[in-house]
Amino acid sequence: MESRFGPRSHTWSLLVLLVALTVVLSVLAPNTFPTIANLQSMAVQIAPLGLLALCIAITFLIGGIDLSCVNVANGSAVVAALTMNALAPSFGTGGATVIGVLAGLLTGLAAGLLNGTVIAILRVHPIPTTLGTSAVFLGILTGVTGGSTVYGQGTLGAISTTTVALLPLTFWVFLIAVAVLWVVTQRTQFGFRLYAIGESAKVARFGRTNVERDQIATYLISGLLAATVGLLLFAGLNAANVSFGSSYLTQALLIAVVAGMNPYGGSGRISMVILAAIVAQELQTGLNMILGGWSGAAFASDFAWGVLLIAILGFSRWLARRSVRRRRVEATEDLAQAEPSHGASLNR
Repeated sequence: MESRFGPRSHTWSLLVLLVALTVVLSVLAPNTFPTIANLQSMAVQIAPLGLLALCIAITFLIGGIDLSCVNVANGSAVVAALTMNALAPSFGTGGATVIGVLAGLLTGLAAGLLNGTVIAILRVHPIPTTLGTSAVFLGILTGVTGGSTVYGQGTLGAISTTTVALLPLTFWVFLIAVAVLWVVTQRTQFGFRLYAIGESAKVARFGRTNVERDQIATYLISGLLAATVGLLLFAGLNAANVSFGSSYLTQALLIAVVAGMNPYGGSGRISMVILAAIVAQELQTGLNMILGGWSGAAFASDFAWGVLLIAILGFSRWLARRSVRRRRVEATEDLAQAEPSHGASLNR
């Protein structure tokens, strides 16, 4: 179980880092960081990044990757906005909004189906596949919109302003997505098959697993999550553009890796994305507050992201090796204890 879900020590290291960052930043910026308003603001920013990190994490699980998720999100938002604007005169704003949201979600599913089909059926590596489809989506969106911003009807604005139990509704959407994926990956046969495929697709096929079907299903989930991100961003801005969230992909990749998801597949805990996303956002927000109006604040934030990534990867690798050595020692000791008893039984 430890090799499948990753060492528990990684969870504790992220928890310690989270607490340490909270304490340090609260001391350095006591009037701004530890406030309800700031926590709510961070939660709003965490939601889209966390959902995109889930796109990366779920595809990491099967040894894949989805580099098209940001453009899929933008495409879903553009399709939703155009649909709402076109149907509002005929169906009213309410009906047009429902149809537009469904159109946006279907766009994400269609993109996921395309990615999954090319990767699973044509056996093309996921990196060039999703890079290629990302460029295709970007080209189509640019051609349809002319690169300009598409504005909506303003009917989804309540999603970005509503709070439940002091947390923004968008953050609850992220938490629900994590909870659902946690159940799917750790409590269902489908989840077990995803880990098996990530460990070795060939072995999974020998075990009579329909690898292609499960790979396509995984990219459908990724596409649906990306579409949800696009709709949430559209709800907050009442606008959609092909260039929105251009830096999100790098941050989502960092969050997935810091969360302990193995890029080679077969191990990782989806639930850890929550901790990684919070840590990353705390670091960025705290640095912006501490550095204030310094012109190099953005550089410092990027630098801190890189240091965080390297530190977590190095520490987690060290913990994993130590865990492997411990299990080997325990296995050797158990074998040594079993040999005398086995020899005694043979003598009898």
